[in-house]
Amino acid sequence: MPRWAMAGLLLAFIVPGLFGHDLWPQDATGFGRMWTMAHGSASDWLLQNVAGAPELQGGPLPYWFGALLILLGGAVVGEVNAAAAANLVWIPLAAVALWIAVYRLARRDEAQPVVGAFGGQANRSDYARLLADISVLVMVGTLGILLRLHQTQSDAASVAIVAVALLATSLVEWRWAPAAILAGLCSGALALTLGPAPAAGLLFGCAGAICSALLARRAEAPPLARRLAAAGAAVALLLGAAALAAGVWPLAALALCGREAALGYFDAWRAAQPLGWPGLDGAAWLLRTGAWFLWPLWPLAAWASYAWRTNIRAAHIARPLLMLAGLGLAMLVTLPLDERALVLLIAPLAVLAAFGATSLRRALDNVIDWFAMAVFSLALAFFWGYYAAMQSGTPKAMAASVARLVPGYTPHVQAISVGRALAAAIVWIQLIAWRVLRRPRVLWRGPMLAAAGVTVLWITAVLLFLPTVNYLFSYRTFAVEVAAQLGARGLGSGCVQAHRIPPAERAMLAYYGKIRFGNESTPETCRFALHREARRSALDEDPPPGLRGAWELSWEGRRRVHPDERWRIWSRAD
Repeated sequence: MPRWAMAGLLLAFIVPGLFGHDLWPQDATGFGRMWTMAHGSASDWLLQNVAGAPELQGGPLPYWFGALLILLGGAVVGEVNAAAAANLVWIPLAAVALWIAVYRLARRDEAQPVVGAFGGQANRSDYARLLADISVLVMVGTLGILLRLHQTQSDAASVAIVAVALLATSLVEWRWAPAAILAGLCSGALALTLGPAPAAGLLFGCAGAICSALLARRAEAPPLARRLAAAGAAVALLLGAAALAAGVWPLAALALCGREAALGYFDAWRAAQPLGWPGLDGAAWLLRTGAWFLWPLWPLAAWASYAWRTNIRAAHIARPLLMLAGLGLAMLVTLPLDERALVLLIAPLAVLAAFGATSLRRALDNVIDWFAMAVFSLALAFFWGYYAAMQSGTPKAMAASVARLVPGYTPHVQAISVGRALAAAIVWIQLIAWRVLRRPRVLWRGPMLAAAGVTVLWITAVLLFLPTVNYLFSYRTFAVEVAAQLGARGLGSGCVQAHRIPPAERAMLAYYGKIRFGNESTPETCRFALHREARRSALDEDPPPGLRGAWELSWEGRRRVHPDERWRIWSRAD
């Protein structure tokens, strides 16, 4: 695949949707951690919180990086954009690490295709580059990561860390000691991103891959005793590097935040990440969600495992399988199951999928091409149909469904955005014509169509519906209104007690409204309380404790797009 085409596709996939909109609930929790760190003290960097509310999910590593970007560029490009720019580092890092890992694995003797009787096969470097390109394309074409890699969360960092760990396992034959250290650092970094269970799974997979490489029988292999010694030393380096990287956070918290505060936080943090088996409901969720979230990775990876079943110990199959086994086991014992666990499986599945894509029979290869063209073309027509209905009111049923989703929104045509969306649709039509009319024989054809289809859909959705989605999810105007109501009642520089306000909404109100919420870990007395009450929410089934008797209702309001949600300001009666 031409390098300019790969670079352009990656750029088109990464940039749209990251910038140019307000904070949304899907981004606000991650941004809230970064913003609190950037404007707080050392304890805010080490004991994670969102505007004073302890945040106990995951670790601080990706949020440290985002907070650093806010400090460096927030005043120039805006703090929301600076935090989102972290994905401009994590996603390219994941793509480059994955590409190099597959390239090195595909150059090995056991990974080479069968030599034709009359020659004509690709040379080793070209074949390895083909497989490396396919691995990046199938990663980009994965349906589940489309939204998650464009949010200010830890998902992009998780994919990058696992991809670098795969790269480390591909370097074992070159230098096993640096490879073990790099894999250990990746395991420690994952502990600082998602917690100990996923890190243990990655550590298990890396240890298995490195030991299998060092203990493998080869013509030039050293004696068994030396191989066992090397494997033991590699595991020791792996564990030591992982412990060193993971221990930075708790040791720094104990040193800088005080023993009592640090131990109290980490006790709560550990309790918030329980272990156990998912049960039947969890297994059903895993099958139902994983089937579409990891498409088209899992069918291609399954085919690769079947096609290479007689040589399952080959490095390009065994190492990603071992990583997949470790991460999968960690996923099964981490409660509750959610999409963050599935994100960890993407990089090893992409390695297997690349080798599976090149071993497909031509009929199956054509089925993937036509499936991608049909599905993404229909989805593109669906987007344009709803956009036309939203702007013109016809067909009425489609226009009414949009109006129900965004009550009060007045649609308007942005000519530049529509023109760019049309250009993206023309590019997609040209790709279909290239596939149908020219019938190219290149093996990266199917993965490229899948990746291009996902990218074109994402660009179209961003260009046509970004103002609508921003109207639906933005809290900017409401936060300013709440802040004005509090200021009119004499808040001044005092604090506000947040009651039943989720972390995302708390972050948006603190950022846009400049509201200082009381720190929940300190006994600070606030004169006002802000209470959220939403119908169909388990948080609001009981009367608000602590806000009866000693408090008086001072104001009540709601957001127009959520008429079933009520916000109330309470003031202390005394």
